[in-house]
Amino acid sequence: MKKFVIQSVLLLGVIIIAVFLFQSNARVPELPFLPRPSVLGEVEINGALLKVEIADTQDKRSKGLGGKQPLASDEGMLFIFPKADKHPFWMKGLSFPLDFVWIRENKVVDVLQNIPPPQPEQTDESLPIYSSNEPADKVLEVLAGTAKRLNIKAGDLVKIEF
Repeated sequence: MKKFVIQSVLLLGVIIIAVFLFQSNARVPELPFLPRPSVLGEVEINGALLKVEIADTQDKRSKGLGGKQPLASDEGMLFIFPKADKHPFWMKGLSFPLDFVWIRENKVVDVLQNIPPPQPEQTDESLPIYSSNEPADKVLEVLAGTAKRLNIKAGDLVKIEF
């Protein structure tokens, strides 16, 4: 009987907490052991709208597009850094080529096109490192050929919403 009472009290406690957390005006706290959902946004360059996944934490920036399926022609990943710098990138875990668009203060500062994925036998130590000629606070990765198709070049303005 004592075990039943303890279980009932615990169940009631869980129900009360669940009701409190999931009320329409209550915000669920971010718990460190739960994965954070992907934040999606839009990037507009030269009149073209791209759907992007936002990589705004160190963990998301480290993983990047590694291990993911190839992007569609209107998709990308936008890396957001706390400060402008010549942030290095590599193609670890990718199976498709990319274009890199480096952005500072919502203006394109450099573009690197048709970066190939690593060869199957390549080791991490042998992977090339890519960086911009100018400091950037954001980097947009898109499917190879997108920069050419959209005529993206240094000086183009970028509108970002998320």
